[in-house]
Amino acid sequence: MAERISEEKLIKIRTETNIVDVVSQYVQLKKRGKNYFGYCPFHDEKTPSFSVAEEKQIFHCFSCGRGGNVFTFLMDIEGISFVEAVQKTAQLSHVDVDISLPDENYSNPIQSKKDKLVQIYEEAASFYHQILLNTVTGQEALDYMMQRGFSLETLKEFQIGFSPSNRTALYQMLKAKHFDDELLQESGIFSERRGQNEMFDRFSSRIIFPLRNPKGKTIAFSGRILQASPDTDSDYHEAKYLNSPETLLFNKRDFLFNFDKSRSEIRKSSEVILFEGYMDVVSAWQAGVRNGVASMGTSLTEEQNRMLTKVADNIVIAYDGDRAGIEATKRAIEILDKNKHFDISIFPLEAGMDPDEFIQQKGAKAFCEAIKNNRETSIQFFSRYLKTQLNLDTEKNRITYIETILKALVSLDSLIERELYLKELSDEFGIPVDSLQKQLKGYQQQLISERTGQRQSNPAPISHYKANPDAAVTKKRKITQAEQSEKQLLYRLFHFEEVWSYLREIDDQFHFIHDDYQTIYILYEEFYQRTGQVGNIDQFLDRINNPALQNVIAEIEWFQLDSEVTYQEIEDLVHIIRDKSSLEDLLGKKQQEMKEARRLKDSEQAKSLMLEIVSISRQLKATRNSPH
Repeated sequence: MAERISEEKLIKIRTETNIVDVVSQYVQLKKRGKNYFGYCPFHDEKTPSFSVAEEKQIFHCFSCGRGGNVFTFLMDIEGISFVEAVQKTAQLSHVDVDISLPDENYSNPIQSKKDKLVQIYEEAASFYHQILLNTVTGQEALDYMMQRGFSLETLKEFQIGFSPSNRTALYQMLKAKHFDDELLQESGIFSERRGQNEMFDRFSSRIIFPLRNPKGKTIAFSGRILQASPDTDSDYHEAKYLNSPETLLFNKRDFLFNFDKSRSEIRKSSEVILFEGYMDVVSAWQAGVRNGVASMGTSLTEEQNRMLTKVADNIVIAYDGDRAGIEATKRAIEILDKNKHFDISIFPLEAGMDPDEFIQQKGAKAFCEAIKNNRETSIQFFSRYLKTQLNLDTEKNRITYIETILKALVSLDSLIERELYLKELSDEFGIPVDSLQKQLKGYQQQLISERTGQRQSNPAPISHYKANPDAAVTKKRKITQAEQSEKQLLYRLFHFEEVWSYLREIDDQFHFIHDDYQTIYILYEEFYQRTGQVGNIDQFLDRINNPALQNVIAEIEWFQLDSEVTYQEIEDLVHIIRDKSSLEDLLGKKQQEMKEARRLKDSEQAKSLMLEIVSISRQLKATRNSPH
């Protein structure tokens, strides 16, 4: 597809784009030295191994091996074509370039269906929004939202709407726009009444909250009940909220309401506020808290946790103050605390109150101040939670409470925080701090023993995560010295014109051992001859259609070699590649044969192979000490 965009346009976009600015909209980056680091968006990891080089305008993950330029990054993370990635880059970088997307003929059938479903949802969202703001039918719902304190500006910002009681109105509108019935049924917006061959709006007579994906496209709806209509079935309006079913576009496990709007503010502050309901998010946004999101229902999922891990270090749980909200807070802490990534705090609310009600009763300013300054730690919340579960008037429950809190303190990293809680327990229950510390040390020793025993008896398997089938994190194979020399030689060829002359003089028939490196060598030689200059690796990557080769090129580009190159260095690299490769390959082969001989308990064969391995190893050692 690269030929669809002129080289002139590509150069303009590259020149006016900083890959750091683009990647930062998807990954929270922190500068270390010359480069930027963050958690890889293509696989799960506990320590950041994803890096972006501003100087070279490329990215590379040192764990899963993904790499490339800004276009590659967008193609991978958004699942879009090269042309779409170029267009997206121009948009994100505010570069004024006219780029036409490829014809529908080139579209993937699944992607084409997704695009049409998005169109249906966008049309439906616009329809609902107009009903709310501009019709008599929506007046009651509009009055209700205004009475709740929502401004017209906020309603427009979130494109909140209303579904009319006429359950066929939306269907008729969409049919007039030539959407076929099969696709409309698949959208999840409609339901069929038994015995009637007609589709009905499942959100009828509800206030509509459009649910948008990270790109800001509507992919589902949530309808909040306003009041039941007399002409509908008696059991139709039971649930307060009715959500779209899961579809090709929508999976509630990896969806966060308002993530598209809040993401930039979350990255900026490195903090996210986790609310329980959509109304809370919208109300908080209007009050000035712009880094809030809500999960579908009250249970945070592992997928949502991973989404938040990429963009924030701190998380504030602001769930409702009722029993369900407290239980949901406990579950969320358990999920968030698994990988120890987040600094977790809790915004405590009075029993029965939610954030929206707090704002209505006490005002926006009071809410902003409270959610900033009135926060609990996880231990404080856990203490409060336990007290709702145990009657502390009995001695047995008091002992249970104290022991449970002490066990929770074992996982705390902060010595000061631990000592503070010990003093609070001492003051509250009249127990000497020394006694509490002694008990705590016993729990700490018990935990160490359990972990040690588990490691000895049941070694933990290597985790195998993947964002998609091509992004699996696997144990990296051992790189031989010859292969490492191949990579170094390619790096020198990428950046020094004189190396091409040196290589021809040393061996004009030179050939890389590994096919991937030979392919890269041939492709880059053609690129170098066409452009007339070395470098421009981000531009060279656009010519590579193979993702595996793109990853290799990005990895090579991360080498830290001397800024000067000599003839002797290139000669040494060629010597290692030529002379050591065959020995290293032979050594590997003999070592595999040795393993097989031992498995078969063939002692004579094993003894013979051992002698061969020793001999080859000596030859390899001799080549290392050779004058080359």
